[in-house]
Parts: sequence; C-alpha cells; structure tokens
Amino acid sequence: MADNVMFNVSETFDMKAFSEKLAETYRMKGYTANIASMNNSCFITIEKGTGGINTILGMGEGIKASCMVSGNTLSISFSDGDWTGKIIALVVGWFLCLIPCITGIIGILKQTKLPKNIANDATMIASNM
Repeated sequence: MADNVMFNVSETFDMKAFSEKLAETYRMKGYTANIASMNNSCFITIEKGTGGINTILGMGEGIKASCMVSGNTLSISFSDGDWTGKIIALVVGWFLCLIPCITGIIGILKQTKLPKNIANDATMIASNM
C-alpha cells in the first residue's frame, strides 16, 4: 500500500487546478470528494459507500489524500483510511453469519487498492498540467 508518493512537477504547477481535477475524477467514478486548500497544500477526502449498512458489510471505501508542493516536488500522503467497517464486518461475519465476512474481505481488497489508484490518477493529472 502506498502511504506516500512524491514526484516532480513544473514551476508553474497550480495546486488548486490539480486538486479540482483529481476530485472531479473521483466524483465521476461515484465517490464523494471534498477539498480543503491552504497555500501550497490541499486535503482531499475521498469516500464511497461509507456509513449505514455498508459499515456492517465493510464495503465502504474512504481515505484522505494530503497533497503538498515544496519546490518542484509534489508529495501526496494518505491517511484516515476507512477500516472500521471492515473490522466490524469480519467480527459480525465470524460470529453470526459468513456473508459480512466475505463482503468485509472484498472491502479490504478495494480499500488497499484505493491509495495506489489515487496515486496513479494524480500522477497522470500532474503530468498533463
């Protein structure tokens, strides 16, 4: 799992345009993406299917991407992954019935791929700017 990604960007790199394009990319994929910006950094919270029955099933996906530009380097750190629902699904599935356990495992696989997918999309967006 990618916890931190760094790559070079141009001197005229626009953090606001980058964060808007990244958020829009995930909105088009059905996620909720919220942006908080400050100077040369932004925080993008990306979520899909969190809360409600998805907490018990463990199918929600969520993470916070912290993006910061220092010189010509863009650094993206990932934190606050949505792991609570997966743990609940595994416990409920283990003790009550197998279905939440299976959906929890599927949710775990999706959650572990999310940072890598975001990093790949961010690299593509930044390279096109």
